[in-house]
Amino acid sequence: MAIIPHSNATHAATCALSEGTLQTAISQAIAAGGGSATVAAAVRTAEIANLRRIVASCVANGLPYNQFNEALRFMGA
Repeated sequence: MAIIPHSNATHAATCALSEGTLQTAISQAIAAGGGSATVAAAVRTAEIANLRRIVASCVANGLPYNQFNEALRFMGA
């Protein structure tokens, strides 16, 4: 699990919860099965949602978020 440490406790807690949600979604996608493309699409969707939650937390807490927007652009979101 990749936790983003930060001195802003609210942001750090939000990121930790978001990472837990991401890991659950990935586990569920794998457990649901289907073809590799189906699983990959579900994982990609979960990763995009995770990045969007992090961006929202950054905005709410007055923190920089450009690197996360760049990751979203890279993923085509």
